[in-house]
Amino acid sequence: MAFSKYRILIYSENPDKLMHFYRDVLGFKLIDQLKLPEDYGYMFNIAGDYNIWVGKHSEVKEKAKENFRHLFNLYPEEGVQFWFDKIKDNPEVKIVAAPFLAPFSTPDKEVWFATFLDPEGNCWQFVGRK
Repeated sequence: MAFSKYRILIYSENPDKLMHFYRDVLGFKLIDQLKLPEDYGYMFNIAGDYNIWVGKHSEVKEKAKENFRHLFNLYPEEGVQFWFDKIKDNPEVKIVAAPFLAPFSTPDKEVWFATFLDPEGNCWQFVGRK
């Protein structure tokens, strides 16, 4: 079985708020927008062919109730600490874990994580070098 594309879709009661967060705080590139009255949203490019869609959905209400059911990993070129420092004081972010060394790290290959929730409780991690 082969797949030609992979995309994450995140639905929200208020995708405009998430659009501003992903664009202005995380630096995702806004590449498309759907503007139908009852169906609208935003497409972001994160890296290469890796895109996410943030859109309105009539069945989604309030924040995510199970924050850790889905966890989205971001692999920053600048390192985990850089991005953690960039978001840690943002009032829209809830820090779950400050940068920590992954238990599977080795002296030759350290892997660091920092975990946070976006304004609607979706769980994200920065992963990579410190």
